[in-house]
Amino acid sequence: MSALRYLKPILHGKRIFLLFLALSITTILLVSTAFANRLALPLPQDQVQSLDPLTPEETELATRIATADPRVKDALGKGRALLVQVQFLALKPNVYAAGQDLERLKIGRHAAVLFYRYDTDQGVHVIVDLEKRSAGDITRIEGRAVPLAAEEVAQASALALRNDRVRSLLGARVNDFRVANLAAGERPENRIEGLRVVATSPRDPCYRHRCVDLLFRQHEGYIAGTSVTVDLTSQAVRVERTVR
Repeated sequence: MSALRYLKPILHGKRIFLLFLALSITTILLVSTAFANRLALPLPQDQVQSLDPLTPEETELATRIATADPRVKDALGKGRALLVQVQFLALKPNVYAAGQDLERLKIGRHAAVLFYRYDTDQGVHVIVDLEKRSAGDITRIEGRAVPLAAEEVAQASALALRNDRVRSLLGARVNDFRVANLAAGERPENRIEGLRVVATSPRDPCYRHRCVDLLFRQHEGYIAGTSVTVDLTSQAVRVERTVR
């Protein structure tokens, strides 16, 4: 009996310690989860710093400002055009003109909006001032300098999958193929990938045209022996055997 009397306080003290330890761990986990959730939420606009990446709201705003500007509309013309990308842009302040005026050293918030115009094979680059909500410099650039947009790979894939020769090439699994988004880590087992074609010879059908070479990958590997080129400018699909 006497041994049991001494053992009970010891066990009771251990239970208190374990309970305290469990509560401490739970508190730490709750605080960590709340902090992680706070980081995952978009920052309020007044907390965005000058060199922070564009927020989704800023990307949408930059697109609206650029597409609504009359000069941009004139540069894009009446034909087919595509929004290729919207990127953060850090403009260098004019240090020499600033002197002691700290306001002039602020770089503000800017975005670079890039369009592609199919009829002239040109890019239209627009600088947008997000704070003033206005479009600034507009520059026309060569089509070869405009990167391929994910939407263009999707368009090329849709055209190719309606082509009889492509459907025959892919066989029974033709409807299982999906466009891969490699940047987002989306890699379906049966996937379509796109490579930009930049033709240098006027004799090439893709010269001054927006063309995409499509690659079809299955579980076993890429389908070889046939090339599929989609001309987004003319909407034509060319299927050629590469192995004789």
